[in-house]
Amino acid sequence: MGICTSQNEAQKQENSEEDYQKLDFNRVSTYQKLENIANNIATQQQIDTIFSSLIQRMIASRQTHILNMLEKMDNKKKQQFMTKLERIDFEFIDSLFHHCYKQNQSDVFSCNVIQSINSIEQNYDLIKKHKVGIVLLCGGRSSRLSDKLLSDIGLPSKKCVVQIMMERLKKVIQIASENKEIVDYPIAILLSDQNSDKFQQYLKSKRDFGFQSITFLLEKSQPVVDIKGQVVFEYENQVIMTPEGTGTIFIQLNSFINKFPNMEYIHFFGLDNLVGLPLDPIMLNLICKQKADALCKVIETNQILDDRLFYQNKQFKTIKEQDQIIKENQIQMCLNDLYLSISFLNKLKQNHEKALKLNQRYHSIKRGDNIQFEKHIQDIIEVTDTTILYQTKDYALLIDDPKKAVIQLSNVHKRYLNLEGTQDKDLVEITPQMSYCKIEDLKKIENITYPLII
Repeated sequence: MGICTSQNEAQKQENSEEDYQKLDFNRVSTYQKLENIANNIATQQQIDTIFSSLIQRMIASRQTHILNMLEKMDNKKKQQFMTKLERIDFEFIDSLFHHCYKQNQSDVFSCNVIQSINSIEQNYDLIKKHKVGIVLLCGGRSSRLSDKLLSDIGLPSKKCVVQIMMERLKKVIQIASENKEIVDYPIAILLSDQNSDKFQQYLKSKRDFGFQSITFLLEKSQPVVDIKGQVVFEYENQVIMTPEGTGTIFIQLNSFINKFPNMEYIHFFGLDNLVGLPLDPIMLNLICKQKADALCKVIETNQILDDRLFYQNKQFKTIKEQDQIIKENQIQMCLNDLYLSISFLNKLKQNHEKALKLNQRYHSIKRGDNIQFEKHIQDIIEVTDTTILYQTKDYALLIDDPKKAVIQLSNVHKRYLNLEGTQDKDLVEITPQMSYCKIEDLKKIENITYPLII
């Protein structure tokens, strides 16, 4: 009995790229056609028809390049490949690509801002009474962090960034509690799929630096796409995933806040500024005294330093490399150093309009030919009633080149010790045990040899 070749030709034609593009998703008949196409592809590729709905989602989200990859796999790998892809929200990625990147909408917002600089009053009482918690932002995979947090970056002490920041945190709590044992202090660490295991193993090796209870939060990941909006793959057909950004943390905060009902403030602290101080008593005094919803540290710059949020002319915005305005004027760049009041966060839960606005804000970040979508921790400033921007000149940002950040940190510490004028290679490091001393208490040292550790 002969084979009906005309039927096979019709099936092949129905599965062509042109047919995908002709589908009108506003018509009911389209969904039946789409189902037929998906079933045919599953049959031709010899994969379970259970993946038919996944294939339909790929076609509807313009990810048909993935289906072409099946041709180079054996049947077992096809099943494994499709199973992994089921976890990806293709519709969401397609929506982000068109609304955040392709439409090139202006990424700008405003709010009521109070500018502050050179404050000196401190508040240790909030720390002593456990009224301020801290969330360490360690989930990034960008140029700021990568694997630099747990590695020797060239400091004279040979300590990694995580060790320095955890020791600073421990020191400030000890100062506030008058060296009493630290019991159940509200500490959370935001990690990602990419670094969670490695990070927790490191903390375990250090016995959590003596902290009895650390809450771990996990930053979600999203696929990277190219300039056509198609998901990008690396070796062995692995989707390139990247953390979705620190701004996704607010959905997870409820359990942490409920665990410590005494908290009045939370410090969201990124480890990418080597000069940064966890639970800075000066910032705590300022936000408490002003009764503000938020306080964010900023620096004045005329350079684009990583994918950050900037403030200029009473507006917050992200700045793309092609923008020229930053080369002409000084602008404030927000650091990953943000304080929020719990009362504000609780009010936000009841304000559906503001909560929706915050949930919908995403930033498209272009690196080379790839695009990723992130939410910044500072996005929440848009829905605050009052935010303090505290400008500091003390920073050493861990961007791309750790050696540069180490020199910046050394120069800041030299300024504290009145040692300006020395060469960059003559490194100075003030240890965590001395990080919360007043500058006037750090006296100039005679007969110095470098590197110098205070």
